[in-house]
Amino acid sequence: MNVRPIQESDIETVIGLFRKNYGDDYAMPEFYDPQWVKRGVYSDNIVWLVLEDEGKIVASGAIILNFGDYNDQIGEIGRLVVDPDVAGKGLGRAMLEALVDASDEHAEFVFAEARTVHPKTQKINDRIGLVPLGFLPLHYMMAWRESLVFSGQLFGNGRALRRIGQAEVIPALEPLAKLSLKNLELGEAVHVRDGLHPYPVDQQIDIHPLTASSLIRVLKIEQGRLTEPEIFGGGSIDEGLTQLQARKAKYVVASEGERTLGALGFIHHPRHDSIRIIELIAQDSAVKGSLLRWAIDHAQDEYAAQVIEVDASAYSPRMQQTLYSMGFLPTSYVPGMVFHQTARYDVVKFAKLNTPWELGPFELTESSQAYFDLVAPPFIQAAQEHENRLRALNSPALKNFTPLDAYLVNRAGHAFDVAHGATLEPNNIYLVVNGAFKQGERVIGRGGVFGAGIAFGETSDTDAIAQENSRVFALSKAELDKMCEMHPRLGIKLYQNLANLR
Repeated sequence: MNVRPIQESDIETVIGLFRKNYGDDYAMPEFYDPQWVKRGVYSDNIVWLVLEDEGKIVASGAIILNFGDYNDQIGEIGRLVVDPDVAGKGLGRAMLEALVDASDEHAEFVFAEARTVHPKTQKINDRIGLVPLGFLPLHYMMAWRESLVFSGQLFGNGRALRRIGQAEVIPALEPLAKLSLKNLELGEAVHVRDGLHPYPVDQQIDIHPLTASSLIRVLKIEQGRLTEPEIFGGGSIDEGLTQLQARKAKYVVASEGERTLGALGFIHHPRHDSIRIIELIAQDSAVKGSLLRWAIDHAQDEYAAQVIEVDASAYSPRMQQTLYSMGFLPTSYVPGMVFHQTARYDVVKFAKLNTPWELGPFELTESSQAYFDLVAPPFIQAAQEHENRLRALNSPALKNFTPLDAYLVNRAGHAFDVAHGATLEPNNIYLVVNGAFKQGERVIGRGGVFGAGIAFGETSDTDAIAQENSRVFALSKAELDKMCEMHPRLGIKLYQNLANLR
């Protein structure tokens, strides 16, 4: 067998291998266009090889080297295909080893994403030594929103350069972290931090697009850029406006008067209706939370983003807690994915979904199923809660609330079903999500509120009886006080609305 670089004359043969494996259903439809493939063959950022057996091309694979920051040394495996008629000879693993060798030691972390509509690519990744590290739900828009299995492996100095044993994660991340460390045979404990408060999100800041003059001021801020970055995204504001525009990255700057407080970068992917937050630079904790709050509202209001993604540092449990409190859920724990200063950092992938949980047809290998079983249940629960929040947004109690405001209120209390004829317990604020209640001569339906007076020190006996099977959202005085302490600006808005209902 012979491994060699792809040539232009090989293009039709390689496209034929993909049709033989996938029909017309490959994840990148443009791959069937010879002119598009030709650009990849001659790209300086792609190492593309073919494997010959008795003069016949039986496998093809590429490693893309411009993923991530310039010094991350990340390789993305793509275009990997093996002739099904000669499968089982270790061709995929031979191709991976050849690609890593051919990358001239510029790949310390290698990853691949496998579709879940069929398990073929998952099985190939398993065979070549790329182990599952996460499940990315509803990640790409194809004929429908499809999910992916994220797999990877550390090569060269990748393991030795990791910040070994220093990661700290919130409880929600512990199972994912343990599984990924086990899969990569990294025998180390997982340190869990519980009881953390998220960064405050209520600081009043002005947001403006990045300009050449504001870029100079942002570059003077070290936190999140040079020291202890908490978000990674494969790019940096240090690259300058021209490179950022080439990457289609957009940056905004936070300021207070003449003082520059920080900046946030994101990329919009119109084809997939998604937003990826790629960098967060901030002078202090309040700016971090407020910039993230702006990003979430902007993604939903300006772009109607169905998926918002962010890769967070595994060494910043408070950032993890902040994202978690804003409705982001973990999808992957990736050891040693990025390089910063003198070490490789573990990364936690988070996603916030604003789309129904409809996975469509999918198949998983046993190793991939283990991640689905960890990742999917919180998203299923969140999808139901999201539906309830949207139904309740017309309530006068939530007047002028953003989706994030409603989410934070929803997390503070709890929703439950009330059977026909049942009476609500006193001393809670209730918002009717579905159904109807009768209180005296008054019938209150969806969006209506009971017990608003307890926010102002009154005792409340709702004496409200369910007129049908109904659902309500309940918030006790203690839960209300805790939420207002963590989010004062949100508390003011809620109190103003409740005062108008008394």
